[in-house]
Amino acid sequence: MGNEQKITNYLGMARTAEIGGNQAEALDYYNRVLEIDPTVPDAWFGKGKAAVWQSSLANFRINEAVIAFNHAISNTSNDQLDAMEQMSVDEINAVVSTMYSIARQNLEEFAALDDTWPSYVGQVAQMTDALEAARLWKPNDRVTLENIVHLCKDNIEGFSFRDSYNNGMPGAYSLSDDYEAVLREQMNRAVEALRLLDSSYEPPQIDKKQADACFVVTATMGDFHHPNVTLLRKFRDTWLARRPWGNSFIGAYYRAGPKIASAIERSRFLKFVSYWLIVRPAAALAKKLM
Repeated sequence: MGNEQKITNYLGMARTAEIGGNQAEALDYYNRVLEIDPTVPDAWFGKGKAAVWQSSLANFRINEAVIAFNHAISNTSNDQLDAMEQMSVDEINAVVSTMYSIARQNLEEFAALDDTWPSYVGQVAQMTDALEAARLWKPNDRVTLENIVHLCKDNIEGFSFRDSYNNGMPGAYSLSDDYEAVLREQMNRAVEALRLLDSSYEPPQIDKKQADACFVVTATMGDFHHPNVTLLRKFRDTWLARRPWGNSFIGAYYRAGPKIASAIERSRFLKFVSYWLIVRPAAALAKKLM
């Protein structure tokens, strides 16, 4: 059997494996094609696609796909180039959308673990790098640009959570100033490109996350940064949280606090009562004990 026939057969078997959802087998057949002829663009594209859809949180293979798609594009004839570039862009965006959902779900479930946030930031960085590669193929692809904006905004905002392993204690993650500056610049470039496509485009607002404050106190004072809020948050973290009974109190508070705070926010009378009966005595006690 000649090489051309082998290539045809391997490509056919690879596509059959893809249809059956067997990406590992498909990848093997695409590699066999490339061993015979490393200039077959369909094999390079298939290799990248089969590899990246075997990704997991522990093993992102999106960079492998970008390299394969670049080879596919560089080996494609001029009359098929636009189609190959668009297929590569569409595949990267599909993978990013899927992997982002998985990574985000993992962050929300395991946020309290020490390595979850750094891993998540690294995963999102790989996704944005892949999207930037896709921009080299199709600079004006709107989906790519909007995905870059979304991922940059996501990381810049950070993430707030409550530690279910520690009586619902609040926490928040954020980026270093240097890395945030890098992402803001990257986001701004994508925004500028989107505005060239659509002059009415407005980027989403960035809402940087902070650890939950004391719900009732914040609702009463109406300001997350009010001195009483800051004082009682510090009292919670440095005094109450270090005592077994204090942790039990914090757990009960975080179960009931949001509903109480919601009622206080809607009533000037309840704010007045809460200040004199809860906030002021609690702040005085906190100052004395700390």
